[in-house]
Amino acid sequence: MRSAAGRARVLTQRIVTFAALMAGGALLFGLLAGRYDDATQTEVAPEARGYYLTDARLTELGTDGKPRVVVRAQSIEQQLSDQSVQLQHLVLDYTTTREGGWHVTADRGRIPRDRTSLQLKGNVRVAGSPEPTGGRATIVTDDLDYDTRANVVQTSSPVAIQFGTHELHGRGLRVALNDGVLRLESNVNGTFTP
Repeated sequence: MRSAAGRARVLTQRIVTFAALMAGGALLFGLLAGRYDDATQTEVAPEARGYYLTDARLTELGTDGKPRVVVRAQSIEQQLSDQSVQLQHLVLDYTTTREGGWHVTADRGRIPRDRTSLQLKGNVRVAGSPEPTGGRATIVTDDLDYDTRANVVQTSSPVAIQFGTHELHGRGLRVALNDGVLRLESNVNGTFTP
């Protein structure tokens, strides 16, 4: 048998252990139940990304082995959530045998998962020679979509087109690059100087 002092010591140990278990259980319950959410700040995790390139240059060759499309960007970043590709401060040079060369700049671009288009946003500027005989055309808008399969460029935003001393403004644009056809969709007005 234990002495009275031994029993008191065991009883004290059990009471302390029980109290510690209760305090730990109450703390765990409070955390799991969200009782302490007011004191906790949560941060939104940045979107997970795949590859990331800086000062990048991508080149697509034509059937003749010469560069057809050259894209340069300050940064290119793959978004894992939707498999899209984000481009920042991009320059695109596009060469066609029929329509000559085109130089495109934009603040940012996006290539969706299916890789069939390039969506340009912010200070989009397209400059080139639509005719082999000369004459330089410039298109300025806030956003532009380029369908790489159909070779069609289009936007529903306001557009300004300058061709030599002539200037056209409108809302919406569709250019069939293979056919060399440009169409302004609505609110078209212009200035033609001889």
